[in-house]
Amino acid sequence: MKIKTAIISIENLSQDALAPLAHAFRAIPGVQSVDFSLERSVAVVEFDPDQSNVDDLLRAVLKAGYKVA
Repeated sequence: MKIKTAIISIENLSQDALAPLAHAFRAIPGVQSVDFSLERSVAVVEFDPDQSNVDDLLRAVLKAGYKVA
């Protein structure tokens, strides 16, 4: 299994956003891990490209009520 890493910039990423975003990412098939950097305002998502893609990750951000920067 090959794993890809996506670094997604999220507008106004705050501590309050971490739980709903982590939940949204983990609901996507193939997501292995999710990490956040508040200072860089990014989510770092490791996923299996055979099960999902970057567009799925971007849609998860929007569904959780946040904007991709």
